[in-house]
Parts: sequence; C-alpha cells; structure tokens
Amino acid sequence: MPEKAKKLHRIIRASGRDMLDAYRIQAQAGPVTDKALEEILFRAPHGAIQSLAPYPPTVQGQQGPEVVGAEAP
Repeated sequence: MPEKAKKLHRIIRASGRDMLDAYRIQAQAGPVTDKALEEILFRAPHGAIQSLAPYPPTVQGQQGPEVVGAEAP
C-alpha cells in the first residue's frame, strides 16, 4: 500500500473512532436526538477531506477504495 494511502487509511479509521466516541458520550446522557446524530455524522469525514485538500480537485475525486486499501465492488 502506498504511503499516502496508509496515511489516509489512518485518518479514516481515526475519524470512525472519533464518531463512535462522540456517539457514546452523547448516549450516556440519554437518547441521542436526530440533530445530534446528524452533527456527529457530518463531522466524521472532516479529517479525510482535509487530508485531500493539498491535491487538485481532479485527484481528490480519484481517491477511491483502491487508495485506502479496500477492494472495489
């Protein structure tokens, strides 16, 4: 796996963990509202998107499953 793919994979995994942590924290206080869940889901991909910022838009759109180490369907 190329180094930039490894970096993006780490960022995506960390974003997923952060999303689950945020949900668990919200759920401890009681039921998670639709609005709170939407906010958690909206913030989740922020790290991955920011890591692609240095690349031109044409390259950003090409960063599919093969770059992050997953198999395309």
